[in-house]
Amino acid sequence: MSNYHLQIKEIVEDAIVQIGKIDDATFDLKPLPNKWSKKEILGHLIDSAYNNHQRFLRAEEQGNLVFGGYNQDEWVVKNKYQSRTKTDVVDTFANANHHLSCLIEGLSNEVLEHKTTDHNFHKICMKLIDENAETTLSYLIEDYIFHLNYHLKQIFV
Repeated sequence: MSNYHLQIKEIVEDAIVQIGKIDDATFDLKPLPNKWSKKEILGHLIDSAYNNHQRFLRAEEQGNLVFGGYNQDEWVVKNKYQSRTKTDVVDTFANANHHLSCLIEGLSNEVLEHKTTDHNFHKICMKLIDENAETTLSYLIEDYIFHLNYHLKQIFV
């Protein structure tokens, strides 16, 4: 059985503590008009959690690992993360990842480790793989965790 759900819970719990140490002005500061603030980076991670929840949920029923992408910059603006309170964004981040980790905990090893070449991970993953490579849903979850850690490091610098 995988422990991905526990990894996500631990990452999120640690992130909440670390974010709590960042003052609101620093959290809200946009380094440039076209660059995300730390708050917007966290908002992007909310969007990622929701998108990946749908992907993980649909993987078994659709029988392949081909999923749509999304316009990250547009979603950050549409979800108005910059104008929301720090508490609201942090709570939403925690809740979205809790919801995601509950789903992952219930996935069978058969679903997680089912191998296929029918995927688009060469387009949607942060750690891209060859479009003809054999892969699994576990790979996508590991990529999600990599993505989560990558952006949290941006927040904590």
